[in-house]
Amino acid sequence: MADQQELSVDEVYARLKEAVDRGSRDVASTRGLAERFWPVSADKPLERRPGPKGWVAFQAKRVLRKLMRWYVEPAFAEQRIVNDALLRLVDDLSRRIDELESRW
Repeated sequence: MADQQELSVDEVYARLKEAVDRGSRDVASTRGLAERFWPVSADKPLERRPGPKGWVAFQAKRVLRKLMRWYVEPAFAEQRIVNDALLRLVDDLSRRIDELESRW
């Protein structure tokens, strides 16, 4: 699970784009990747660095995170709605394509 969290948005986007570009019908693995990352959130585990500077920085980050949450969380909530709608749309389009291909 730790390696999944370390993927950046750019890496996820690149993987999804690569799967679409090569015309892959391996929708399950691509869908699984999208499923893991659609619920965007401000909650990421904080890591404390050793030493007194690390302790001070950790405490400051904890306070700042709580103060900034009211500002960023509404945008993340909207992004989750958009991501969910897009995944549903992709599922519907995939189903329609499968129907059309089966008619041929």
